[in-house]
Amino acid sequence: MKKNNFLKRIYTVMELRTGFATGLPALSGGLFGAYLARDIKILPLVLMFISGFSLNIVANIANEIRAFLKNEENEDTFTGHLGSEGLVRGDAKFLDAIIALGFMLALGGGSGLLVVLITKDISILIIGILSALAAITYSLGPKPYIIYPIGELVSGIFAGGISSFVSSYIQQGKVSIEIILYALISMIMTVFLMSTNNTSDYEKDKGVRVTLPHVIGFRNSIKIIIPEAIIMILAWIALFLMSKISLIIFISGLLIFYYYGYVKWYKDYYKIQEVYKEMGKEWGPRPLLLIYSFHFIMSLEFLIYTILL
Repeated sequence: MKKNNFLKRIYTVMELRTGFATGLPALSGGLFGAYLARDIKILPLVLMFISGFSLNIVANIANEIRAFLKNEENEDTFTGHLGSEGLVRGDAKFLDAIIALGFMLALGGGSGLLVVLITKDISILIIGILSALAAITYSLGPKPYIIYPIGELVSGIFAGGISSFVSSYIQQGKVSIEIILYALISMIMTVFLMSTNNTSDYEKDKGVRVTLPHVIGFRNSIKIIIPEAIIMILAWIALFLMSKISLIIFISGLLIFYYYGYVKWYKDYYKIQEVYKEMGKEWGPRPLLLIYSFHFIMSLEFLIYTILL
């Protein structure tokens, strides 16, 4: 990698792939709200996607900066994921990370402010400010919540739940039980992602931060996904029984849960008895694939139903 290329340098600290873990819930949540209202507000939908994606990248860069400042990473702890750990490896400079952080914060915040101007809803502004603060204080500040065993829950609430909820709310024009249930599903999927990363970093994080796996134990951090998954599936079933999603959409969701949630991930993930060096690289992308597939396919189906039916 040519270190004199600014764009290539900042790419190594952004971990763009996980930005979609917030952007896609905002997209599918918005299209779910449009599906319920039978009408699409295109500009707020696009702006919510940009805002959610950008703020996730802000959290990623903040995490990179913390790892660099606190010397939390080295060659033995690198995951090898593309687009990450570049600041610690030396591919990027500290100033590069600061510039990227400021730009993505401005992009996410600016998109959010445009949504507020369009909707004229002050509650969205308040939620947006809290979301931006959560993205930054995830890793930076005197009391970053990444070092406490609440990181998975807080990330799930802001990265998955709130992005989906607000986007749905804008499209439907009201708070309803159905958009809360859909946001709950999005939140739990994000918790899966954070949980898998924390479990994979069980040994690496010792002495640096106290995550939920350290509190409940390595094996329990794998087993706790079972009740979380049950809640997620029950929320999906509730949406169908309430006649808020069609039979085709309902079946599609169940198939995605089964294939990408169980077959491609949890079936073998559950068998792991102790942490190993390559665990993060091998298992970290699995719940991300579940997030991608669910929100992308749901977005397409909601869009088709809204436009054609």
